[in-house]
Amino acid sequence: MAWGALILAMLIWSSSFVGAKFALQSFSPEQAVGLRLWLGAIVSLPWLLIWGRKHMAKMTRTHWKWLLLMSLFEPCLYFLAEMNGLVYTSASAAGLVTSTLPIWIAIGAWYWLGERIARNLWIGLILALSGTGLMTLVGTPSEAAPNPLLGNALMVVATLMATGYVLIAKRLTDDLNSWLVTILQLWVGAIFFVPWLIFTPPDIEGASQVSIQATIWLGVVVSIGAYGFYNLGISQVPAQVAGLSVNLLPLLTLVMAWAFLGERLSLGESAGAGMILVGILIAVWPSPRANSPNAT
Repeated sequence: MAWGALILAMLIWSSSFVGAKFALQSFSPEQAVGLRLWLGAIVSLPWLLIWGRKHMAKMTRTHWKWLLLMSLFEPCLYFLAEMNGLVYTSASAAGLVTSTLPIWIAIGAWYWLGERIARNLWIGLILALSGTGLMTLVGTPSEAAPNPLLGNALMVVATLMATGYVLIAKRLTDDLNSWLVTILQLWVGAIFFVPWLIFTPPDIEGASQVSIQATIWLGVVVSIGAYGFYNLGISQVPAQVAGLSVNLLPLLTLVMAWAFLGERLSLGESAGAGMILVGILIAVWPSPRANSPNAT
């Protein structure tokens, strides 16, 4: 059940990089995110009003504090970094950089929670970051990636924000309904992006049909489905274990970017991508270390 939910979440999440590229054809990053989050929030409102209230009654002040902090990490700051990053880098590169998330989660658990981590994780992190650097340095500006250096740097920032999100989401879903956490974070994010929608309103009438369709997909299917299934999965397994499902992201994203956007990695970028994938494999390779079953 848990792994099925996590795999489904990764499949949907992989499509978000491609969908974002289409949405950005007509909207600014902030407009696209604001529209996306408000769509998800409005569609999920009936659930919140009918079934969610009994779950909200169990929330304490501490739960609300953690929820607001989690939502600040993601969707708020994560989407600001991710969508702006996708303006400058390719969907393929974005998926590869984001796939380092399991390593960052383990580092975060070590830093904040004092969990012991094995040497192979440090080696994997260095190799994955070196691959990101190589892919960025050898990447040449193109229509899909006009500024790979800036775009990939922003994707690293987005991944760090996602790390904070996962660590806190695990803490919250241990106590609260996973779908409630998903929907409340949507509402926090939607409210966060209101100023951008007010002061720079999107031109819906002038937007292309594919951009509107992509925004609807991002708002309804990705924002609710991907986060909902991921929170469901992470509520049943340790955070570091759930983070391993992110290893599916690079392959799925590369396939979708090739199929829908016609993206291709150069030889140098492919070498960097290979370093990232090998780094992830080294980092998650089973090794004798102390693992807490309640790692968050």
